[in-house]
Amino acid sequence: MSAKPERPSMDDASTDFTMDELREFLDADARGVRADPGFKERLRRRLWEIVRFRSDQRVGGDEEH
Repeated sequence: MSAKPERPSMDDASTDFTMDELREFLDADARGVRADPGFKERLRRRLWEIVRFRSDQRVGGDEEH
């Protein structure tokens, strides 16, 4: 049996944006309001870090024994 790699912690200390900023970003499409470009860039970078971290965790770690 193989163990799954631990997921990165998503506590408030590890984020570069607030929940209010995230809500504003997600609601912007419905309201026709454009999100702050700085926030969008921080979110894009953070999401890319998560994708890369998860990809690195899978390399060589998914073999079943």
